[in-house]
Amino acid sequence: MTLLDYISDLDPRDREFSEEILMRELRVSRVKAARLIDRATDLTSRPGVLKAMAEGRVDEGKALMIIDLLRVLSVVHAAIAEEALLAHAEKNPYSTTRQYAVRFIHRLDPTAAERRFQEKRKTRLVEKINQDDGMALLRVLMTAHDAAMVYDHINRIARSLPKDDRTLDQKRSDIARDLLLGRDTPAPQGRTMVYLTMPITSALGLTQDPAILGGYGPIPAPIAREIAAGGVWKRILTDPVTGAAEEISNVYRPTAKQRELIAARYPTCMAIGCNQPAHRCDLDHCRRYNGENTTIDNLRPKCRRHHRMKTHSNWTCTNQEDGTHTWTTPSGKTEDVHPTPIAEPAPF
Repeated sequence: MTLLDYISDLDPRDREFSEEILMRELRVSRVKAARLIDRATDLTSRPGVLKAMAEGRVDEGKALMIIDLLRVLSVVHAAIAEEALLAHAEKNPYSTTRQYAVRFIHRLDPTAAERRFQEKRKTRLVEKINQDDGMALLRVLMTAHDAAMVYDHINRIARSLPKDDRTLDQKRSDIARDLLLGRDTPAPQGRTMVYLTMPITSALGLTQDPAILGGYGPIPAPIAREIAAGGVWKRILTDPVTGAAEEISNVYRPTAKQRELIAARYPTCMAIGCNQPAHRCDLDHCRRYNGENTTIDNLRPKCRRHHRMKTHSNWTCTNQEDGTHTWTTPSGKTEDVHPTPIAEPAPF
């Protein structure tokens, strides 16, 4: 008997309080009981997704993510998106699938993506979650752009402090505390920045293609235009077939332009499932430096951990002509990490 069958068999007067009944039957909290009911309701609402999960083609995390993203679409658009997202999810990790799904839905129905953003924006909150040993987690839910600005501001102050016995994470925590309590903090080094990449047609309002917020992913074009107003603009030429940014320069140390171009082409660490923003990564020479190969084709962003993994372990990586980054595990298995185009590829 399924969970929803169990609930439907309850007396109608008791169904409103099914969470209380379930928490006692399963010995879980009311929040956990409510979450189980919500998940069951969501999964049964999309039989195709449920079937894919039952057959082991996708896990529960991917299934629930796909269902959540389909909510704002019409019946017709949801059916189209569901098939495409399941096919992608079968072959790719969660983070890659989510990036693909958001871009797919933005292209399929830009107004739905904006509606979803506006609905999610209403859920802004601050909450305190108690932890063990005298600690607590302060959770602040805000827009991705606001969060990027806040984090960059905190991070710049933390990195400007002289070396002491604190880690960088500890410094960030202390600075966030001081800022929230209105205490004086050291002045940040440089201005707060986020990277936003969008097609010129979207910037001018001629199309609704999504923009890419550095370290996050696609955001609706109207929201991106609000963010970009008054910003510093730089031109990046893209390949009309693939939508990828084009190559420049060939010096030993990557130039500022190269770094910006690589961050536009590869917004995050190119390790499997890693979402560390490119501007906080090292630029790794995938083929050992030979005096001439500091090029866009050979450089890829890797966070410090995955840079060390590639350099000091039995993991290896290679770059494909289309920008795909192929990793080979110590056991010999391979997995591809695909770049995210910043413009829509030509439809031919």
